[in-house]
Amino acid sequence: MPSYFTILSATLPIFIVIAVGFLFHRRGWLNAETETGMMKIGLNLLTPCLILSLIPGNPALATVTSAAWAIGLGFFLTLAGFLLAWLAGLGGGMRVGSGLRTFTISTGIQNYGFLPLPLLVELFPGNPGPSGLVFVFGVGVEFAMWTVGMAILTGKAGVKSVINGPFLALMLALILNYTGVYRHIPVIFTTSFDMLGRCAIPMSIFMIGATMSHFFRAGILTDAFRVGLVSVTVRLGIHAAVILAVALFLPIAPDLQRLLIIQAAMPTAIFPIVLARLFGGQPQVAIQVVMITSFVSLVTAPFVIAWGLDAANL
Repeated sequence: MPSYFTILSATLPIFIVIAVGFLFHRRGWLNAETETGMMKIGLNLLTPCLILSLIPGNPALATVTSAAWAIGLGFFLTLAGFLLAWLAGLGGGMRVGSGLRTFTISTGIQNYGFLPLPLLVELFPGNPGPSGLVFVFGVGVEFAMWTVGMAILTGKAGVKSVINGPFLALMLALILNYTGVYRHIPVIFTTSFDMLGRCAIPMSIFMIGATMSHFFRAGILTDAFRVGLVSVTVRLGIHAAVILAVALFLPIAPDLQRLLIIQAAMPTAIFPIVLARLFGGQPQVAIQVVMITSFVSLVTAPFVIAWGLDAANL
C-alpha cells in the first residue's frame, strides 16, 4: 500500500509538467499552429496507440462484465457529479445565464484520463489493470458528457462527438482482447504501439498546462472565491466521497477500486473550458473551476488516495 509521501512524489511531477506547459504557452514558445498540431497528434495517433498497448490482454478486462462495470460507473458517477454541481451551484447563488450551466459541466466531471493515468502507472508498477481501465471508464464519462452534459449546456445532445480516434481505438482494442486475436499480432507492431503510446502521457499533461494558459486572461479571477469554494466543495469533497463510497462498498474488482480511488482525488477536467467557449457557455467560470480545483488537489489528492487505498486494503 503506497504511503502518503510515495503518492505525493508521484503527484508532484505531473503538476510540474502542467506548469511547464503553462509557462511555455505564456512565453509564446508554443504558437497556435504548433498547439493544434500537437493536439491532433495526441488525439489521432498517440492516444489510440496507448489504448492498443494497454487493453488487449489486460487482466482487469478478462471478462465483458468488467468492461461493462467500468463504462457504467463512468456514466452514472458523472451524472451524479452533474446533479451535485447543479444543486451546489444553485445554493451558491448561481443561476442559468450567470454561469450555472458552465459551472455544472465543469465541476461535475473530474479529470478522468491523462491526469490519473500516470499516477496509476507510478503507484501500481507491474500491474496494468487499473491503467487499462482508464479509457474504458472514460467511455462512460464521455457518453455522459456528450449527452446529459451537452443538454445542460446547450439544450441538445451531441452523441456523434463520442465517436473519435480514441473511441474507435478502444472498440478495436476490446474486440482484439475478447476474441484473443491480439495474441497473433506481430511483436513489431505491439512494440511500435507501446513506443508511441508512451509519448501520449507526458505530451497530454504538457498540453493541459498549455490549454490552461490559452484561456487565461486578465480579470479571470473576478468572483473566483465563490466559484472556487463551491467547486472545491463539490469536486474534491462531496463528489469525491460518492466515488470513494462506490469504490469501497460495491462488489467490484480490486483494479476498478484502485481506479475509482484515484478518480475521486482528481480535480476537474480541462475540456469543459473548450465546450463553454464553443457552445455559448461562460469560459471564465470553467477556467476558475479548473485552476482552483487543480491547485487545491495538489494538497488534497495524496491524502484522499492514501486514505482510500488504506480503507480498501489495497
